[in-house]
Amino acid sequence: MRLSPEDLPSKALLSSVASPVWIPQARVERSHTDLFAEKMVFWTIALVPLWWILGIQVFVYPTVGWYLLYRSLQRPSRVTLPFGWQMWCLYAGVWLVAIVLNLWTGGAELGRSVTATGSILGVWLLTVAVWYAMRQLNVRYRVIVRAICIVGVCQLAAVVFGEIYKQLTGSIPETQSLLITLVPSMPADIFFEARLYNYEQLEWDAEPVTRLRSFYYWAPLAGTMSIFVCMGSLVERDRLLRWLSIAGGLITILLAAGRAAQVGIVLAAFIAIWLGSREGRRALLWCAPVLGIASPIIISKLYDYFFNYRSDSTSGRLALYEETFQAFTNSPWIGFGAQGRSQVLDVPLGSHSQLYSTLYQTGLIGCFVLAVAWIAISFSIYRLVRQQPSLSPTLGAWAGLSLAMLTGELAAASVTVFVFAAWLGCAWNWADRQVQQVPWSAATLAEPLTPWESFGRWWGGKG
Repeated sequence: MRLSPEDLPSKALLSSVASPVWIPQARVERSHTDLFAEKMVFWTIALVPLWWILGIQVFVYPTVGWYLLYRSLQRPSRVTLPFGWQMWCLYAGVWLVAIVLNLWTGGAELGRSVTATGSILGVWLLTVAVWYAMRQLNVRYRVIVRAICIVGVCQLAAVVFGEIYKQLTGSIPETQSLLITLVPSMPADIFFEARLYNYEQLEWDAEPVTRLRSFYYWAPLAGTMSIFVCMGSLVERDRLLRWLSIAGGLITILLAAGRAAQVGIVLAAFIAIWLGSREGRRALLWCAPVLGIASPIIISKLYDYFFNYRSDSTSGRLALYEETFQAFTNSPWIGFGAQGRSQVLDVPLGSHSQLYSTLYQTGLIGCFVLAVAWIAISFSIYRLVRQQPSLSPTLGAWAGLSLAMLTGELAAASVTVFVFAAWLGCAWNWADRQVQQVPWSAATLAEPLTPWESFGRWWGGKG
């Protein structure tokens, strides 16, 4: 099944040619795509494996994102920032206030407060910056989709290489980034490593097993990113590239063994198919009786997977959440600003769940503001999809991300937020273009080369 917003119905094409419409001046001013910015964002996403092997991912995405925002602000027109993103920025402000107050009173450590500030600037505010830049610079939707597909194909290649290596040698491939190779004592080295796999112990008395990290900091993040890869690939024009990318995303989700991401991709696919077309809804309805009959077996298997398999991980998380909540009650309104030190596990207090992280670091005030932001953004994306059903994979990806946040965080996920914010901003651009009813023939004639077409011409020596 292909959900492509690039193909317009013939009736819409005829009506768009026959009836020109007035387009506001603000939209005309930003109607031209900034081709340099478009190439920059395309290669920033498509070259995820390169930044990974160099060990500079944590620097690349914030740097490019903030530069794109700066470049977009040079344009005379301005895009309206939706209420949800405004509340998102307000949450970042509440978090900064919490950090300052806790540093003043001694409730937070300086090092962890600096890390939290980096997360605010390099992840949370970066999300809004990239979305806004895509809107201002009028980056094309299919450019981001193609970049996401390239990442998915690279993930597939990495999995094939890693699994063949494991079968032939009986061990995981030992990869490492250039930065860590040159500076082995790098602090917070998990953000600079380039390891395809991790060893993880599922039970205290069991042998460790391998989990795929792919091109990301840790396995759960690989799962979250792969939800975006699968959903973005659904609208790719090239059929071979589309299915190779989806395969790369699905296999990564499976081998990363992130349970939230595995459920998230099912939820995302259901939403994308249900809202994407009548045929999709009809197919899901035909499957409902079969799923109903098999539901006892499915529920039993899911219960074993989530509560018996990796039971030590589950019990450890629950213990961490309980300790986090008890600590939160000591500063319920504004929180502690930054993560604390757990007395139960060797992980930070207020981590491994966006819900508990928000409670611990920003208290009830921050929780309320972020909840309003999340709901408002969800509603905005839903309205966008109701107007343009072909954009349903974006809502599916957002739902998958929301579910993954129950046991994960945005704290250091600059690569994922950059990709998703860019994709979402370009989805808004595409929807705007349909509202303006630009004649298809004129748009095709005036369409500039895409970044990969420009690269192909350069590679072929054609300028």
